[in-house]
Amino acid sequence: ADVRPGVRKVYVELPQPTLEDHVSDMARLQQAVGQFKISLSELRQLPAALRRGDFKGTAVLTDEWLIDFEPLDTTKHCYGAAFDVGTTTVAGVLLDLNTGTEIAVESQMNPQISYGDDVLSRIKHSASCPGCLEDLRSAIVGDMNAMISKMCLHTGVNREHIYEVSIAGNTTMEHLLCGIDPSSLGMIPFIPAHSAGLELKASELGLVINPQGMVYVFPVIGSFVGGDTVAGILSTQLDSMQGPVLLIDIGTNGEIVLLHDDKILAASTAAGPAFEGARIQCGMRATDGAIEKITIDDDVRYAVIGNIPAMGICGSAIIDIAAELLRLGIINATGRLISRDSLPENVPPAIKEKIRLNDKGQLEFVLSGSSAVGDVVFTQKDIRELQLAVGAIRAGVNIMLKQSGIRASDLQRVLIAGGFGSFIRRTNAQRLGLLPGEIDHQKIVYVGNASLSGARWALLSMDARRHAESIGQKVRHVELSLDPQFQMEFSEAMLFPAQTQ
Repeated sequence: ADVRPGVRKVYVELPQPTLEDHVSDMARLQQAVGQFKISLSELRQLPAALRRGDFKGTAVLTDEWLIDFEPLDTTKHCYGAAFDVGTTTVAGVLLDLNTGTEIAVESQMNPQISYGDDVLSRIKHSASCPGCLEDLRSAIVGDMNAMISKMCLHTGVNREHIYEVSIAGNTTMEHLLCGIDPSSLGMIPFIPAHSAGLELKASELGLVINPQGMVYVFPVIGSFVGGDTVAGILSTQLDSMQGPVLLIDIGTNGEIVLLHDDKILAASTAAGPAFEGARIQCGMRATDGAIEKITIDDDVRYAVIGNIPAMGICGSAIIDIAAELLRLGIINATGRLISRDSLPENVPPAIKEKIRLNDKGQLEFVLSGSSAVGDVVFTQKDIRELQLAVGAIRAGVNIMLKQSGIRASDLQRVLIAGGFGSFIRRTNAQRLGLLPGEIDHQKIVYVGNASLSGARWALLSMDARRHAESIGQKVRHVELSLDPQFQMEFSEAMLFPAQTQ
């Protein structure tokens, strides 16, 4: 798409006022750059800014507002930041708005985790004391400011030259970020405060960029299907594909979007943070020291990010180890880890050795011993957490397909989004039932962090932003928890599929 951002900078050399030419300061600037609106605080500064530079300088304009007048020619310095605010992880990029180039990237854990690791516990916390909503809001805003600082530090960009921020997150995350009471999202009939996108002043939100800078917050589809899903549909161009196509965003909230017969259905399912490494005994994010890939032959083979001793296990490897143990019959279809003396004959001796009881009397499988942090293990409880996560997404997919009257084998394509989505091995995800086993794994395509890509796009193109608004209105929200079949589907989806290959 063409780079036509909402922010533009125009260098002007204006004729100085005289007794004969006594046009107002604002009108004089408008003659050079076109019509604009101006806030009172900016108008207060304009006369001095013009005279300081002898009526030469750079006008900074968003879609219709003048937000700054800078001395000298600063047209080369025009930046924006895009964020994907996830329940567990926050990712941000710094973009050069002149070229559309990404110049820095940052990600870290969402600090709101300390108030609860899923959206419902945060909704509950926000209402639990007079200052609780503000605690959640300032935690995430403080985090985003720190990420902006880091990106500026790495690139030498002056944060006053960041004029716009675009943000995509699920509905609860966007409410909490804006300090909007999310209580109505947590109770029937689950109503969000806004559905259209929001254009706000960065100063009003507490984001420290140019003092007159603006923020665009993505439109939402429904109570639990938010701006991150709109951004995902925007960046993958799902709405212009030939269906049926399924988009699954694998994260703490699994979002599922189905395109069929020119209709788009979207639902959210509470997968929990297991895929992000949370609630898993040795789980961690995909950073240095995380086991990211596992295969088992006569022994356990694994790859560690950063090529350092293993410190834990991240989402992609959690899927690998479960699929491998299932293949060997060390885990059965109900998810039970089998004790050493009841294992099938064909399990190699070195693998049998890795099954043991921990000090709580629970079975666990040892992946890596004697690292600096002790053994890295995969426990019976971890398998249960994984089953909940897989079951939630699988049940959601099954219900969406049933509601549309199609089978998994009819799908032309399955798009996998999410920060860690691009690292999972398709056949292993199919073995666990996380992805439909009935389709050729060649039809499964990784699209990376589609939410962040959509947020970037909205920063670089006003057309993309308008398109996001139309997506928000077009998609039909499916409330899975109200589907009478959901509990039944969910309990069935907790079982791993029968071995086929």
